[in-house]
Amino acid sequence: MRNRFVSGMIAGGIIGATTGMYAYKRMSPRQRRMVMRRGRKMLKGAANMVDVIQSINFLR
Repeated sequence: MRNRFVSGMIAGGIIGATTGMYAYKRMSPRQRRMVMRRGRKMLKGAANMVDVIQSINFLR
């Protein structure tokens, strides 16, 4: 069961990355800039969440 889950996650990731690259190539330069800004914001938010979780674990 676990092996099928991992292989499904890998396949889904590859399909998602391929679809994202295709969509990105078909965007206008303005849309690309907007997507990059949003992506940067999301990465910063995720990094902050990881930092908070690590600091909570550190306090235990």
